[in-house]
Amino acid sequence: MKITIDNLDKTYKFCIDTGRIKEKSVDIELIKSLKIVAEKGLEFINSKSKYILKESTDWTFVFRDYYESLRGLIEAYLLFEGIEADNHQCKNAYICFRHPELELDWEFLETIRLKRNAINYRGQLLKYDDWKSLKLKFELHINALNREIERKLGQ
Repeated sequence: MKITIDNLDKTYKFCIDTGRIKEKSVDIELIKSLKIVAEKGLEFINSKSKYILKESTDWTFVFRDYYESLRGLIEAYLLFEGIEADNHQCKNAYICFRHPELELDWEFLETIRLKRNAINYRGQLLKYDDWKSLKLKFELHINALNREIERKLGQ
């Protein structure tokens, strides 16, 4: 099944124009908590994933935990600017549009968002090869956000 990725600029404009991106008070404690939850989620799933057989569909849950950790880090990063959004797509659009210096890949973020929706709402299951094709980009995005959040917390 071919995934169609929406245009970043149009998505960002739509999210702004429809009020899906909102201002919120900056909450450093919440930022720290979201970062800790993301890190603990990754520790947990990485400790378990070494026991998953390659032919298993349990890779679905490795994917989902990585997705949730990355989503939490995006949310934490946006909180530094006092920004929240109604949905994952608008959060992704905001961070990619407003922070190109982070070098986050809009197409990757949209691809994993749509895969996550297929899992949660259509019961799609993933195999090891599906997970393996996404793992490196997940790690790059998570590491980039972790570094930036640490830097901002240190300021």
